[in-house]
Amino acid sequence: MEALTTAQAAHVAKVFPECRAEMAGYLAAGVAVVIGRQNECGPDVPPYAIAVATRQDFWIDCCNTPDEAKALAEGLGLSVID
Repeated sequence: MEALTTAQAAHVAKVFPECRAEMAGYLAAGVAVVIGRQNECGPDVPPYAIAVATRQDFWIDCCNTPDEAKALAEGLGLSVID
C-alpha cells in the first residue's frame, strides 16, 4: 500500500477507529467513487454521500452539495464517476 498524502492521513484520523484501516486502503488505492443523496442518517448529516463505487455501503464522507463532495473526493485523490 502506498503512503497516504497529508490530506488523506488527516481524513483517516477523523473517521471512526474501526473504519480507519479500510478507509486508508481505499484512499491509498485512489478508488472510484460515486456521489449521491443519502437518506439513511438524520438531519445532522449532510445530504450528499461520497461512496466507494464498488461498495456503496462504505462512505468516504458526506457533504452539503454535490460540488463540495466532488471537490473533497478529488482532493483525496479519488476518481468521481457518474
